[in-house]
Amino acid sequence: MPRKNEQSANAEHHLQAVGRRRFLAAAAGLAAAGFGHHAARAQTPPPSADRVAGQLPVDAVGLEHIGTVVPDVTVAARFFGRVFNPFVYKEMAPPLRYYVTLDPGYIALGSRDGEPKAFIDHDCVLAEAYDRAAMSRRLELEGLPAGRFGIIQDEDGLGLQLLAGGGLAGSTEPAGQIVTGSALVRPRGLHRVLRYVSDLEESLVFYRKFFGQELGEEQAAEQGMDARWFLVGHTYFGIRQVLEGETPRIDRFCVNVAAGNYDAAALGAALTALGADVRSTVGDSLLHFTSPEGIGVELRPVDPARMWGRG
Repeated sequence: MPRKNEQSANAEHHLQAVGRRRFLAAAAGLAAAGFGHHAARAQTPPPSADRVAGQLPVDAVGLEHIGTVVPDVTVAARFFGRVFNPFVYKEMAPPLRYYVTLDPGYIALGSRDGEPKAFIDHDCVLAEAYDRAAMSRRLELEGLPAGRFGIIQDEDGLGLQLLAGGGLAGSTEPAGQIVTGSALVRPRGLHRVLRYVSDLEESLVFYRKFFGQELGEEQAAEQGMDARWFLVGHTYFGIRQVLEGETPRIDRFCVNVAAGNYDAAALGAALTALGADVRSTVGDSLLHFTSPEGIGVELRPVDPARMWGRG
């Protein structure tokens, strides 16, 4: 993702395209006319036109968590707990939902009635200046749905969540050690996420609204996989054209793990013993597997002293 001054330039370019005065007037008018009586009733003033305009592109910190849907949350929590951290969290009230922490960030494991398949439902990006009400106005001005719980769906229905603050919600509590033994790796936060989309060019237009211009070919080549990449804070957000006959999806997420005694061959064997399918390895620099339920994951060894793998 561009640095903050580049983000500002991108935002200004967009505003010039639609006419900054007209945009701000529309934002102010929408706030007053469409939401004025609700704001008065709640005694919360509507966001200013400048705050609405400043929501996009987002001033991103980076990817924070991954939301998944799985057939059996306990089975999935045991697997991911064994891989990343056996001491998990859960929701205090039903329905059961587990959280496996990634230091920082987490994987959320939930289920849906009648859904037999596992998939990644959404990914979450933390944004410095995110304001839900202001973002809702801005998205409406862009002709986009406001989303629910901060989750905005793209043209393929893939969810992108935006939040201002990270960490687990106050509705969670420690659930103790869900499996015995130590974790296979020591996580250090998310590195990247990859989406397969039905129309690459349309998706690029959509995500440029949130993250600015994607990386150039030379920088994108470092991430590989024939994808287009956005630098989102300290993390990477990739999209690529879905293969013919396949379904658009959030295909995988990559977790930084402490290098230490990292051994790809031994780790692959341990994952296989847990029921995972090891898809590929790149020496000792990257390991790609799918969980027993089918959730795609990559492991990337980094200096354990570096949060998110960065200095």
